[in-house]
Amino acid sequence: MEFKERPILILINSRPFGTIFNFEGWRASIGMFGMDHEPTMLFMGDGVYALLKDMHDLHIRMFKSTYLSFDGKICASKRSLEERNISPDELIEEVEILDEVAVGKAFEENDLVITF
Repeated sequence: MEFKERPILILINSRPFGTIFNFEGWRASIGMFGMDHEPTMLFMGDGVYALLKDMHDLHIRMFKSTYLSFDGKICASKRSLEERNISPDELIEEVEILDEVAVGKAFEENDLVITF
């Protein structure tokens, strides 16, 4: 079986508090780089709370800096932000805001979607 690099969408839709799923999404995305895949993180639903500037969780800050050191792409659903009354100004600087069309393209352009 031949190994093939694949674009992978890591979908984070769980909140960053009360469960470990959000953290595990960050960790899995970093691991994908170690396997020569190209992960893109997309935050939707309550997952967008992990992108707030005032999120003081050490684990998310650590994962974010490591992920960005690999030139990872972090995206957030504009609709999810609007539904939660979160302004893009409240998010960390490295986040690309995607409208509904761009979110659809993100799902189409990746070979695999892993949801956390």
